[in-house]
Amino acid sequence: MNNVTRRDIGGEGLKAEYAIVGASGLRSVAKIVIQELIERLKPRPQLLLELYAYGLPGVYYGASYLASPSAPGVEMGRGGVVKLPAVRFYHASVKSRKSREIIIVDGYQAYNSLNQYLVADKVAELLSNLHVRRLFSLGAQTIEEGIRCCATDPHLLAEMRRYGIERTRVDRFIGFSGLVTGMAHLRGIEGVCLFGCTSQSTADPEYPDHSAAAELMVKLSEILELEVDTSILEEKGKVEIKLIEEIIREKEKQEMRKRQEREREESRGYI
Repeated sequence: MNNVTRRDIGGEGLKAEYAIVGASGLRSVAKIVIQELIERLKPRPQLLLELYAYGLPGVYYGASYLASPSAPGVEMGRGGVVKLPAVRFYHASVKSRKSREIIIVDGYQAYNSLNQYLVADKVAELLSNLHVRRLFSLGAQTIEEGIRCCATDPHLLAEMRRYGIERTRVDRFIGFSGLVTGMAHLRGIEGVCLFGCTSQSTADPEYPDHSAAAELMVKLSEILELEVDTSILEEKGKVEIKLIEEIIREKEKQEMRKRQEREREESRGYI
């Protein structure tokens, strides 16, 4: 097997104007949006092809987008079915004011820079072969409020402002999705990077933020005129907020108990 290889499911002769790319990353925001699009976009997107590579590990021991220690292996799918780690391409025919063909790329972080470049370059090549004209690459950031963007061309930034999306001040978009945007631009594909606003989770950098994913999904749907039900994401977001509030309250109680215990210990030292 070559370092990067593909398995075609179908779609010979397909031409798609748009592509949406996302992978595991900060608070899993982009990954959640991609998975929701695959599950809930109507009509449901169809698997088009799979891209395999030596550089796609079975598991990461840390944040995947930071090239954390990893190990080779396979994924365990539904019913215990084994699957190789892969970048998966889906095709969707969207009916709105006009019919649109969209490629959805369920990305995967490679374990080092060399393999990340090899995989991203192959993804860009395949998108070019599918005649994609514009790529929407998804991510998240923790510095600015609301949905933010960067782009490969100034006119795209002006276009995004019409949707209420301001340019981000963040100066890096690391990992698979950012790299695909740059590699695709070398092949003549316009690129818009959309960032949801999330918060850091020190315990688990990829702990899902469904609220941020829902906000990003709504804005992406507005731009591409997609009809996707985000109510499930919004409900999950509300549950997460309640859990976080409970954790904060429990930590406050623990701190209060510790403070009271210290005060009792200190009081014993006085007559």
